[in-house]
Amino acid sequence: MYVLALKMLCRDRIKFLTLIVGIAFATLLITQQGSIFCGLMLRTASTIFDTNVPIWVTDPEVRSINDSVAMKEDVLQRVRSVNGVEWAVPFSMNNAIAQSDKGETGVVQLIGLDDESLIGAPAEIPKAVLKRLNEPDAVIITRSRSENFGAPMEGDTFEINDRRARVVGVVDASKNFTPFPSLYSTHSKALLFLPPGYKYLNFVLVKPKSGIDPARVCRNIQESTGLQAFQQWDFVWKTMIYWGKNTGIPINFGITVLLGIIVGAAITAQTLYTFMIENIRQLGTFKAIGISNWQLASMVMLQGLSVGLIGFGIGAGLCSVVGLINPRNSELAYYTPQELVIMALGVVLTFCVLSSLLSIRKVVTVDPALVFRG
Repeated sequence: MYVLALKMLCRDRIKFLTLIVGIAFATLLITQQGSIFCGLMLRTASTIFDTNVPIWVTDPEVRSINDSVAMKEDVLQRVRSVNGVEWAVPFSMNNAIAQSDKGETGVVQLIGLDDESLIGAPAEIPKAVLKRLNEPDAVIITRSRSENFGAPMEGDTFEINDRRARVVGVVDASKNFTPFPSLYSTHSKALLFLPPGYKYLNFVLVKPKSGIDPARVCRNIQESTGLQAFQQWDFVWKTMIYWGKNTGIPINFGITVLLGIIVGAAITAQTLYTFMIENIRQLGTFKAIGISNWQLASMVMLQGLSVGLIGFGIGAGLCSVVGLINPRNSELAYYTPQELVIMALGVVLTFCVLSSLLSIRKVVTVDPALVFRG
């Protein structure tokens, strides 16, 4: 009986393919747009991932890593004295104007690392290159978006606020959400590149002592210093929520995903219903030979779920192909978490089940005598 239901579904190839294509398109739209949204949101916190430290300490007014508030240098010693802290190092992040020797000008994100440990640098920077930051005027630049001011290479020099900087390394670190390249230097050297001031310390990076809960250390820091202290993923979520609330990104992508759901549901419902109408005599025959309404309904539900799973598989597969051919640091931010795929599957199966229920209503009311009419 169920095999017969699938044969009926595949017999009308045009409607079968229409169902598959409609569901696959809806799945692709949901997963592809969702992947771009997730990629963009993760890119807002790329510096947090690259730095990869357990705890971030910030001013109480900070709402994201890109909305930092400078603190006095004495904050560092206060944090180091907190119970449970193994080490604490400075991490400064400020925008500066850079000008190449060819006269090209652009904004850079100047990041100052601890002079001794150089903690906070991306893992992509080789240790041998990282150690060169201790050389006079040395900086390391990320390749992405450095073309804004001439794409300097190793050995090139340029000026930051009228002070000479020499490139000792070019790395392929993660792209930031902001359209500026990152420029790594030591904290003391970064202060020389910036205009005179007494507050340029944006963050303090902390590692808790072995065996001590990081959440407890965060509480100790907050109680002892009055500053904010976040575990890595807490700071990631805070940053992503900040950008989500203060930009139109979630609304724009949400509308696109909703359109994909509406299109998929409309195509599935209309095509399934039309399919049932055209096969009403066959369904009447089934009822005439004693097949119950429940069995007929399960046949229709099987047809709906079958096209749903096939269409979902094709759409999700196409989404995976886009992710595979998309380089990590390309202009297209793209990340597909498994939760997104599960959500898309749930949405697709939901509108397939609802569409089948609309068709079932017609099936259970069919008159078995219809088969004996001319």
